[in-house]
This record gives sequence, structure tokens and C-alpha cells, in this order.
Amino acid sequence: ESQRRERNFLMIVSHELRTPLTAIRGHVDALREGLAEDAEARDASLAVVRAETDRLVRLVRDLLDLARLDAHQFTLEEDEVELRRLVEHAYQSFSEEARRRRIEFDCSVRADAVVSTDGDRVLQIVSNLLDNAFAWTPDGGRVSLELTSANGKVALAVEDSGPGIGPAERDRIFRPFWSLAGEGTGLGLAIARELAQALGGELALESEVGKGSRFELRLPAR
Repeated sequence: ESQRRERNFLMIVSHELRTPLTAIRGHVDALREGLAEDAEARDASLAVVRAETDRLVRLVRDLLDLARLDAHQFTLEEDEVELRRLVEHAYQSFSEEARRRRIEFDCSVRADAVVSTDGDRVLQIVSNLLDNAFAWTPDGGRVSLELTSANGKVALAVEDSGPGIGPAERDRIFRPFWSLAGEGTGLGLAIARELAQALGGELALESEVGKGSRFELRLPAR
């Protein structure tokens, strides 16, 4: 099983690296050879190069984060974090995609919590959960982001109207390099759960096939 997962990892990462690199090389060659003749075409090619470069940066960052978490060499910063602002920032980051795909995107802040934690890592978890929600939600669907506080804990929840997750897959989706669709690296949820535990919290999942999923990050309200 270990050898199979290692081979699978190499194939997945090779594919994830090759795809953006192929796009970058193609557009760079077009620019060098003068095939992008007007300013609009050149700008379009440069936009693709930038987007695919950002994609590579995210992949390398995720791989490094996962390696550090696995080796227990991950450093966390601690500061007073106003979660309302963090949630609003995450909401704004995905608002344009929601508008473009006609997805009903709601943000509900029902707690004015300030906690001592690593705000950048909390934002990374929420962003990974939103990435996952938007990936699985069909155009015209619904995604919600919610902040609540109760029983000495704060909860940041992301809910979607996607296909849902069956009982057999609920543990697997948190494994690195495992994807429900068989595509992508499957790193987002794995990193989110590892980060949640590193922050002294947990990542809970509620899902029903055909009715969507709800991921909830629970942190101590300290």
C-alpha cells in the first residue's frame, strides 16, 4: 500500500507540475516568436503565464506545508486575531467567483470573537475549505460561510450544495493525494485538518449524498 501510494503521489505531482509548465512554455514561445501580434493578445498570454505561475507556487507551498506538518517542524505564530475581519476577508476573496458562476454566496457573522492564534493559518484553512466548496458546487448553487461561538469554542463553517460525501469517503478525503474525483492533488483538505490540529482545534464534517457538505473548523475561544 505504501509503494502504491508513493507511485500514485509521483504520478499526481508530475501531472500537476506538467500542466501549468506546458501552458507557460507554450505562451512564452508564442511571445518570443511574435505570434501574439497585438497588445491584447500579448496581455492575454501574459495573464495565462501569471495565473499558471501562481498555480505552481500554490502547489509547491502545499507540498512544503504538508512535509513540515508531517515532520512536526511547522512553526505557528500567535497573536490576537479578530475573526470577524478574517471571515470578511475570506468572503471578499471568493465573491467574484460566486458572481461569475451565479452561486449564492452568504456570509453570516454571529460572534464577535477575538482569539489568540495564528491568523494566517486560520485564513489558509478557511480558504482551503472554500476552494473545496466552490470546486464541488455547480453553477447556480449555494455556498455559505459562517462564524459562531458557543461552549468555549469558536466555529468557522463552510457549507455547500454539492453532491455530498458518502460514508466510505469521509475519512479518505482527508488523506494527502486522494481526491474524490480522481483529479488534483487532494492536498487542500489534508492540510486543513493537519493545521486545525496544530492550532489546538479540530475539523469536523457533516455530509449527506445529494444534499451537500458542511466543514466546520472549531477552535478554543481563548
